[in-house]
Amino acid sequence: MSDKVFRDPLYNYISFDRDRDEWLLKLLDCREVQRLRRIHQLGVSNFTYPGADHTRLAHSLGVTHLMKLVLEHLERTNAAEKIKGARQALLATALLHDVGHGPFSHLFEPCLGINHEQWSIAVISDESTQVHQVLRDEAPHLPNHVADLIDSNNQKYPAWQRALMSSQLDVDRLDYLRRDSLFTGAGYGHFDWHRLLTTIEFYDGETDLVWPEKAALAIEEYIFARYYMYQNVYLHKTTRGYEQLLQAMWKRANQLRSDGTNIQANPVLERFWKYQKPEPGSMPVADYLAVEEFTVLDQIQQWVGHGDKSLSDCARRFLERNGLGVCPRIKTDLDFPQGMRYRVTWLWGVFPVAVVRSGMSKTFRKWAPDQMWLLPPSPRDWLEDGHLVYFLLDVVGEMDLAPFFERYRNSVSG
Repeated sequence: MSDKVFRDPLYNYISFDRDRDEWLLKLLDCREVQRLRRIHQLGVSNFTYPGADHTRLAHSLGVTHLMKLVLEHLERTNAAEKIKGARQALLATALLHDVGHGPFSHLFEPCLGINHEQWSIAVISDESTQVHQVLRDEAPHLPNHVADLIDSNNQKYPAWQRALMSSQLDVDRLDYLRRDSLFTGAGYGHFDWHRLLTTIEFYDGETDLVWPEKAALAIEEYIFARYYMYQNVYLHKTTRGYEQLLQAMWKRANQLRSDGTNIQANPVLERFWKYQKPEPGSMPVADYLAVEEFTVLDQIQQWVGHGDKSLSDCARRFLERNGLGVCPRIKTDLDFPQGMRYRVTWLWGVFPVAVVRSGMSKTFRKWAPDQMWLLPPSPRDWLEDGHLVYFLLDVVGEMDLAPFFERYRNSVSG
């Protein structure tokens, strides 16, 4: 029987033996795995890099491919039976390690209050999931073995099995660095990945994995590639800004919901929010997996027309990619008009956004005193030194801001 072949932009062909790995192909077809087609690998990085639309499924398939290659290398150079005994669990772990991710991957975890690793373990361990049933049919012990390998606190299995999947140099990182580099077009994630896979060997009683000296340059390439990708892609200030915009929007929605305001929640999120603790054991796996990016985007679309101006403004800005700009630190002795209070929040240390508390004067009285508004930039707010100042144009338009801006300009230039 011919191999099952997938065409991949990173590896060209990814193939699996239909006879030996039929169970793995069944695992790939499970609804919980196919859900990863609808989750972006890089969250909202496509706001910065338009080509970064690749998914968690493509990444998981690539990781499985690399795991298969490294296991084949270890089978050729070591006791084959030792490798074969762990092959099923390691391939399944490679395919399923991200199965518990929520919308927009890591970005949305603070919004939902979740941990994707815990949910990956829950999906694999829950007897009602297709993933669990395929693993159990292949080998009764397999669901527990895979869950234990994903659990970062579990030391049950040999260190080399965990290291292949989760370490400072593992098949997960080998795939996502090159894949993210390709789809963003950043060009920083290049290194000799094939040499890393074909020079790895056992050490210290065959419990740990190491590389020989001849692989040193390839390892150095990998380290620099990872550093450059973090500096230029993962920590890009524009991406971080839209991440914070999304999280601020969700925080505002949760605040309104806690105050009893109708936030027009769609059925999926309404059901999700009924649980006090969105964690395994407190929430059914099916209810968690129902929350996808489409669910969140549908909700944001509804919030554009919400009566709360903060929520609707954040929603509109996110959908239109009309984000916030950088605000410099403002001297604390600077007086704002009408006694307006202010504070400057530095987000992630790289993307500062000015946040004003409304309700300080008659002009603001129609909003709750604790309401926070992310202030938008306007072309007329550019100052001579290139800095930006933010204020609510629709609220403070009647104020005479000229004296305020003059004092601000003097404080910056001084």
